[in-house]
Amino acid sequence: MELLIIIKKISNTDGGFEGQLDDWDIFGSSISYLGDLNNDELIEIGVGAEYDGDGGYWNGAAWILSLNSDGTVNSHVKISDTEGGFNAALGIEDVFGTDIELLGDLNNDGNNDIAVSARRDPDGGSDRGAVYILFLNSDLTVSSYQKISDTQGGFDGDLDGADYFGGSVANIGDLDNDGIIDLAVGAYRDDDGGENKGAIYILFMKEDGTVREHQKISEIYGGFNENLDNNSFFGQSIDTAPDINEDGFKEIIVGARGLGANDEENVGAFYIINLNTDGTVNSFVKYSEGYQYFDGNLTSGDSFGFSVSYLKNLTEKDCIGVGAFFDDENGIEKGSVWIIQLGDILSVETLESFNNNFIYPNPTRNSFSLNSIDNVNSVAIYDITGKLVISFKEIAINLFNVSYLPSNEYIVKVISEKGISSFKLLIE
Repeated sequence: MELLIIIKKISNTDGGFEGQLDDWDIFGSSISYLGDLNNDELIEIGVGAEYDGDGGYWNGAAWILSLNSDGTVNSHVKISDTEGGFNAALGIEDVFGTDIELLGDLNNDGNNDIAVSARRDPDGGSDRGAVYILFLNSDLTVSSYQKISDTQGGFDGDLDGADYFGGSVANIGDLDNDGIIDLAVGAYRDDDGGENKGAIYILFMKEDGTVREHQKISEIYGGFNENLDNNSFFGQSIDTAPDINEDGFKEIIVGARGLGANDEENVGAFYIINLNTDGTVNSFVKYSEGYQYFDGNLTSGDSFGFSVSYLKNLTEKDCIGVGAFFDDENGIEKGSVWIIQLGDILSVETLESFNNNFIYPNPTRNSFSLNSIDNVNSVAIYDITGKLVISFKEIAINLFNVSYLPSNEYIVKVISEKGISSFKLLIE
């Protein structure tokens, strides 16, 4: 059997696209799968053109393209300062179209809705950023909108100049179980803990597109407790993942394209973060060269994690696509995309044979120790359902008290500079 690969280019001259593009529009600066928005059996994609000049220099635009089954464009709608029924007053260098995300029918009017961000919007101060909730008509034009920024939309987060709130946007589903979808929004130039370390905001939404409340996740907020580098740009990219490790927590994938790794600066990384229902971090795992057995050849300046995407059904195991747009392999900044396949999650039975060399005494009643605590960052204990029961984050001595836990089997997860190790612990 031969594999048939169909490739279509959509541009000012190809792919059946009849939209008018101008020099420096950078059509394709973002792209999102939107599904069949209006139930016409055609798939829609959202395409950003964040330097589009409708209404002003770099005001930006978002295109909704309805695709034929061969990948060509059946029809299009442009949403900008002058088109698509969008009557917001965009400004110079807002770069509307930074990211685009499907929201479903947020306001329950029978039509699907989308979010479009403008990371350099100046509400409240220069380049603080904004996210627009666009309520769509059945013809995919804008019926109405709600802006979320430093001064609008019920958002009371403390944004600063050049935070770039809206640098990335992800629909994370109904995190707090109130029946309304919630959003994760990146502010990858946020300065919590240092220059451009980055942050993300979990926005608990209302049906009218305003924010009911929020939770910030950064080096110093939200239980993240990670030591980021200056210019890590945590939150450069975000995607939602299913419950990869089946522990009952919502998971998001977050890129940090400037993070150091393997004794080199500005290599890049991404995190898989488990969220509590209040938007705080339950646990996280970092992925880069030298972490979690990833031995890919990343070098300083690659910007690994500039983009991230969960790849559903690519293989039988979970896979993640990661962009490294400054990769210099065989040239200068040619860029690359990595396809990362995650390994199996160890079960209690699988872990049993590894215990004796690392945890003692085991079984125990009162406490246990590790064979070494050198380079150990944290130790967490989970019950057999995957629920976190204890977390030790400031490790001064090699003695972990478990005397108040009921007799049962547990999994001990040890996070060190070399990665994550898991062991079975029996409490008598």
